[in-house]
Amino acid sequence: MLKPTLSIAVAALAAAIVLVSGLSGSATAARRACVTQIYQNGLDVVFGRANTQAKADVITGRAQRVGFSAVKTVQESCNVWKAVLRGLDSYQTAVGVQSRRARMTPTVECAKADQVGQVQAVFGTRPTLAELDAVIQRARSFGYVGMKTKRAPCGGYQAYIAGFSDRAQAEEFAQTARQRTGLPVSIIVA
Repeated sequence: MLKPTLSIAVAALAAAIVLVSGLSGSATAARRACVTQIYQNGLDVVFGRANTQAKADVITGRAQRVGFSAVKTVQESCNVWKAVLRGLDSYQTAVGVQSRRARMTPTVECAKADQVGQVQAVFGTRPTLAELDAVIQRARSFGYVGMKTKRAPCGGYQAYIAGFSDRAQAEEFAQTARQRTGLPVSIIVA
């Protein structure tokens, strides 16, 4: 008689574990559903945050009325919304926008794109595409072709190569590229 009760208890415990793990997974998915995705690195100028979209819309409207027409309301988390000017390329530009406050106190913040899991060898980061061209030309002179460029987190641009099967392959590639080119090649997962 003790064995059936033990089996029932074990089954109930297993069901509870499955239920809890399923709930934590759905809670994580729900939190992700609350966030506005970021598709591109850059800089944000944030004019304010609020605990509801309606309150953040008021901040957005005020920023738009004083000349910042591209400011949008985006959801930062499940209970935080912000009025933000997105996608600035340079820190100088972001600070320039910030200095035009018009009785507002915006902050400059880094915007990092959501990861897609791509392993990249970054050959360099520079403030402008023109300055990044020197990195690309140096890498090309050592046989590294097919380089791509993208916005860097917190402003500027990066030159990179992707297409690695795993991180170990990328690390080996980066070490060789550093030795050959003298550039500070690093590995990131973007």
